[in-house]
Amino acid sequence: MKFNPAEFQGKRIFDYLYQHAQKTPAQEAVGIGNEMQSYTDLLGRVENCAKGLLALGIKKRDRVATLSPPHPDYFIILLATTAIGGIWVGLNPRYTRTELEHVIADSEPSIVFTRGRFDDRQYLEEILDLRDRVLSIERVIVLGNESVRAPASTYNDFLLNSDKIGDDVLAEAQSHVTSMDAAFLVYTSGTTGKPKGAVLHHYGAIRHAHVQMSLRSAGPVRMINPYPINHIAGIIACSVYCLVTGGTGYYLEKFDPETVLRTIEEKRISVWGGVPVMLQKVLEHPDFSTTDLSSIKEISCSGGTASKPLLERLIQEICPAVTTMYALTEAAGAVTAIPSTNDVDLLAESVGKPLDDCEFRLVDERGEEVRKGEPGEILIRGPFIMKEYWRLPEATGQAIDDEGWLHTKDVAVERDDGNIILVGRLSDMYKSGGYNVYPKEIEQALEAHPAVNLACVVGVPDPVYGEVGHAFVTLAPGQTAAEQILLDHCRQQLANYKIPKHVVIETSLPLLPNNKPDKRRLKQTAGDVVKPDADQAAPCNANQR
Repeated sequence: MKFNPAEFQGKRIFDYLYQHAQKTPAQEAVGIGNEMQSYTDLLGRVENCAKGLLALGIKKRDRVATLSPPHPDYFIILLATTAIGGIWVGLNPRYTRTELEHVIADSEPSIVFTRGRFDDRQYLEEILDLRDRVLSIERVIVLGNESVRAPASTYNDFLLNSDKIGDDVLAEAQSHVTSMDAAFLVYTSGTTGKPKGAVLHHYGAIRHAHVQMSLRSAGPVRMINPYPINHIAGIIACSVYCLVTGGTGYYLEKFDPETVLRTIEEKRISVWGGVPVMLQKVLEHPDFSTTDLSSIKEISCSGGTASKPLLERLIQEICPAVTTMYALTEAAGAVTAIPSTNDVDLLAESVGKPLDDCEFRLVDERGEEVRKGEPGEILIRGPFIMKEYWRLPEATGQAIDDEGWLHTKDVAVERDDGNIILVGRLSDMYKSGGYNVYPKEIEQALEAHPAVNLACVVGVPDPVYGEVGHAFVTLAPGQTAAEQILLDHCRQQLANYKIPKHVVIETSLPLLPNNKPDKRRLKQTAGDVVKPDADQAAPCNANQR
């Protein structure tokens, strides 16, 4: 399917809900466990929720927050909020109390929908406590059938308000929503400071769904959505994508390899994806070899560089059609992409070519374009990029220049064939002996070793070179390796100044909510690690340090 932005000009996200409820009313739209909702069911619930919001006075650009694991409930509230011009905010249950307070205080939602508890954490009490300090919060509404206490109310009580709003009032509110209106506030991970809220619009979300459709075979998809509700993978790449195709989204409250495998088999999932560490965990599960995965027609692997061994297994043992892309929150999705292919080398080494609607440049520190083969910061421009960072005009001005170019702070190289190779983040780069070193290149070299499952490299101070690399790795099941073996491997792959000074083998690495290694924590840990003498480095397997 060819990518054609003209096909969705002027569309709002909720337009697709009405379209599919009319054309395929009985088609399954969303589900969790064995509880499924057709497009007719979903439309009814979204309209009732939207009327409930209108009855409570929600108007254009008011914020409505939801604290929940991945669940159809959050998508209903998202669709209802954006259908009347509100801005939806996703709150991740894995947020620390500090993170939760920051996002709520910054976004100032009028209403917070929340689970009462999840994983033994009492979210209702935390939200009610925050309500006393965040004056914007007018209502706290508890999802599910959990007991509540004043001043919170139940979701069923909230829905009683919907009877006060007629269809004409709802239609009037929807008529004032445009495709370029703000739809979501998606907060960045905050690895270099407090999370910033990227204001994303309907057009950007719909555009990414159409990008995905162009990369794969056309038609409604059946997907698993285990992603946090504050991440574009869950919001856009799964939820909105399924809606736009008229497909079905199956939500998992937690990522669990066994549940993923069972869901693929039972629900006949057609498109499956994840970041490399998630895909690897599923392949390593004991049930993998006995699960029927024949329904999978496409695999999406993004959010990190996949190793060749992982890609080979995906292609040979599941499906010979894999896509990958370079996407970021501020662009509401993909900037470059590789359509479905079984070319392992291409998938492992690059993130494809810039998409047709994306202006793309690589520039040096002076802002001048670099030549092919030279590293430069990625700058992008197009109608899909975020409107702004919420209430941060200075940060917005630093990110989007006067000519409309978004400075991504990601560094890449363009190959002679036009494909883009990601090198790393400007913030991750360190200087060793006067040379710029990008950890991603070292991580890819380490992950090319057959014993290594996952690698993360950080720069640490060094009295001689200024900074040196400190690598943390986990090993593949049943594999053994020693630090010196991995250092020797790096010497065969990298220039001398890029070779890390230390390689520490761990049983696991701390992960961010998006399942990427937490580099800030590892950087703190690096200073406490004592490196053994190279000639005394003992072999280590994946189950011990």
